[in-house]
Amino acid sequence: MLGLGASITNSSVQWRPTSTAADLKLWLQPGITNFTVESSNISQWSDSSSNENHVTQGVAGNRAGLHAFPTGDLYRWGIDFEHDNGDHYDLTSSIDIASDEAFMAFFVVELESASSEGLLGESNNAFIDINTTKKIKFKTTGTGGANTIPAFTGTPFATGAKFVLGIQREAGTTGNLHIYKNGDLLTPDSQLANRGDIAIDTLGTKDAAANSFDGAMWEVLVYDTVDLTALEIAKVCAYLKNKHNL
Repeated sequence: MLGLGASITNSSVQWRPTSTAADLKLWLQPGITNFTVESSNISQWSDSSSNENHVTQGVAGNRAGLHAFPTGDLYRWGIDFEHDNGDHYDLTSSIDIASDEAFMAFFVVELESASSEGLLGESNNAFIDINTTKKIKFKTTGTGGANTIPAFTGTPFATGAKFVLGIQREAGTTGNLHIYKNGDLLTPDSQLANRGDIAIDTLGTKDAAANSFDGAMWEVLVYDTVDLTALEIAKVCAYLKNKHNL
């Protein structure tokens, strides 16, 4: 593994995820002030980027609940998705990732299950999920579209432990996929690529409540347009690890 966060100092705490050359299209932060709560469940998770691309759920039965921080700090609460309830959210506007376009997303999560746990999806059966405790699935359509499943040694995506997950698709015709955990670049069984497009319009599911996420989610960042540099990736991971006590 390549420890990207090793050389990042405490000054990274002052750094913000908006300080990148890449476009920050979605930023969902933890804390009760970022949630709209109705009957103890969350109807809206507000976007902290400049795009106001809030994620919402109009059906009460598909709304996730609050996940309390152990110390009771309301500003660190997350969202508790239940797979069996089909909990998921719709983006106000889709994030359209074109073929060969750069893409990277970060998630702060703790899994309750690890079987096709939908992270981001679209209505045209393209999605990104945690497929098993050792696999990520990245499915796209259009030019270069593919169903790509990077696999790793051990169980890096085990249940019951909070971690930062980073998923990158490089820009250009190579389209190499890179997966990070807590700032470390994971070494796949083989290097895989995916050049296709995806129009992300759902959070916490593959496609309209199919294979919904099961577990807690505290923070989500989605970037596109240009690749984040190795230093920017390291800074995002350091920011998230420090913020979430990891």
